[in-house]
Amino acid sequence: MQTPTVFLYNLDTPKGSQIKRMCLPMKIRVRSVKPEEYAEPLAALSGQMEPTGHIPENAVFTDEMLLLVHFTNSLLDAFLQGFRRHKIAPVALKAIYTPHNAAWNSIQLREELVKEREAMTRGGQAHGPETP
Repeated sequence: MQTPTVFLYNLDTPKGSQIKRMCLPMKIRVRSVKPEEYAEPLAALSGQMEPTGHIPENAVFTDEMLLLVHFTNSLLDAFLQGFRRHKIAPVALKAIYTPHNAAWNSIQLREELVKEREAMTRGGQAHGPETP
């Protein structure tokens, strides 16, 4: 089994430290993603492929974001409950690593998560036509 890992974006903060402390007893590895890594495919960040060496061009974002890799459903539940139990403020942008998003880079992931969040706020869907 692969080691569950949470990738932290823009969380070199006290909140990020809280998340790291929460993950330790859960045996979740924590890795901070640097802006210079934002153009790498998520598969490269997660160790599924070799890094490409692409450098992002003016594509830095400041939103806090989490990418959860190799999480089982029960670990995901425990992780989210840990936020409440430890009174950690929510991180609005969160994603699970999947085969669908493996080729995306961090910038694309953030854009998709922002679209989804905006669509949910409007009560619609991020992709495709709305169903009645």
